[in-house]
Amino acid sequence: MRWAIVTDDYPPLDGGVATFAQQVARGLHDAGHEVVVFARQRPGLGGECFPVIGVRGPSFGRHGAWWMALATLGKLRRADRVLATTWPIASHLRHPNIDLVFHGSDLTAPPASRRSFDRACRRARRRLVMSRYLAGLLGQRGFTAEILPAPIDVVDNPRIHVGPPERWAYVARATALKGGDRFVRCVAEARVAGTLIGDGPELACWQRLAREIDADVTFTGRISREQVAVVLAEHDLCLLLPRVGDSSGTEGFGLALLEGAAQGVPVVGCRTGGVPEAVGPGLILENPDDAIGSVAAIRQWWNPQRGAEALGWVAQNHGVWRTTLALVSPSSS
Repeated sequence: MRWAIVTDDYPPLDGGVATFAQQVARGLHDAGHEVVVFARQRPGLGGECFPVIGVRGPSFGRHGAWWMALATLGKLRRADRVLATTWPIASHLRHPNIDLVFHGSDLTAPPASRRSFDRACRRARRRLVMSRYLAGLLGQRGFTAEILPAPIDVVDNPRIHVGPPERWAYVARATALKGGDRFVRCVAEARVAGTLIGDGPELACWQRLAREIDADVTFTGRISREQVAVVLAEHDLCLLLPRVGDSSGTEGFGLALLEGAAQGVPVVGCRTGGVPEAVGPGLILENPDDAIGSVAAIRQWWNPQRGAEALGWVAQNHGVWRTTLALVSPSSS
């Protein structure tokens, strides 16, 4: 089968959409399908065993859907299936078999244009989401959706964490909704070493908070996905404690938790959006603003088997091969 993947984000850019697009493209290619990727042109784009075609145009952030439609005009006819990684990038594509994926803020935040959103959804042969929470939101807008397994594989020879959780990790863009301040307060209360991975407008505030309350947190800033995996493997616990959003969108899933669990790292989340679905057998904190209560809950919950439980859950429910199978399976059509 010939697949065209149309995406704004693709490595070397980091982030959930870029990771998803690359993992799916590689999974389809490894399964014997013909794959071509159309992605926004950025330095370092390419380096795959299949074509990755860069698309450029003035004001791409605002008019990228038009530039992508023009760049793929006529070229998509060779494809049996088209996978669009976000609805804006799909809003002007022309093909009878478009699979449209929703990841999080592209659905949890109000669309910039409801008309374009509805057009993209109506044109899609299938609408695919990463969580039941996102499927519910799409249903509220009048469209059905299928839930995809996440294209995250367990690592080879993982270090299963059996000792007391002394090193805690947090992977998130530094925005107000991502809850990095909650992590800093929990680290201070637990008197453990924390590592916060990510960059963004709230980073300076989180760093200042860590100094004020004497939290032992190392801030790495933005690092590559490969580096994130290395850092996570060195930690005993991975947390994600985002807040409910408004116009900027609630967390739709929580891929960072899944990446931690795939390393054999126990994970801790909260009840925001689709986060519980990424926690699996991990711990869900009922009140993450209560650092004292949260740390007590973590200590009560933790035992030496938590890492193995996390790893087993990812292996049983997710993985690139499962995502690939869900995409190509006739029963999902």
